[in-house]
Amino acid sequence: MSLEYRGDETLYAVKIPNDTGSTLVRPFNQTDGSSSMESDEIELNTKDKSGSDYGSITESLSLEGIITEGDLFPDYVKKSIRQKKMIEIYEINTRTKKAEKGMYMISSFERTHSNGEFSTYSLEAKLNGTITEETLTEIPAGAGEAVTT
Repeated sequence: MSLEYRGDETLYAVKIPNDTGSTLVRPFNQTDGSSSMESDEIELNTKDKSGSDYGSITESLSLEGIITEGDLFPDYVKKSIRQKKMIEIYEINTRTKKAEKGMYMISSFERTHSNGEFSTYSLEAKLNGTITEETLTEIPAGAGEAVTT
């Protein structure tokens, strides 16, 4: 019998550089996350054949969550976009601990502070380069409980 995936079984994490190397940080209180791939189409129409082929491929992802005390993620993203730096983002399957990772350009980062509501963040990012796969030994913990790699 096949088991369906639930949204909470996919987490996103970001590798943050530090003095001893880097730390894999799971943005705490993630409420939404998605990834998408799009392809431009190249049309072929000659006397011999017709059809379509792949053009440029764009991969992007978006994350949303509640800003939480002790979470390194919002400040790191804000600093990275101001310095025009790419960030390394992991998409993690919590059942298998398999992850896809890549370097992403942050195309937008928004923090919202509405009266009577939790403060939230949303991030949009586009892949720069290629995706690699790896299997993690453990799932990164939440805010303030990062795993050093």
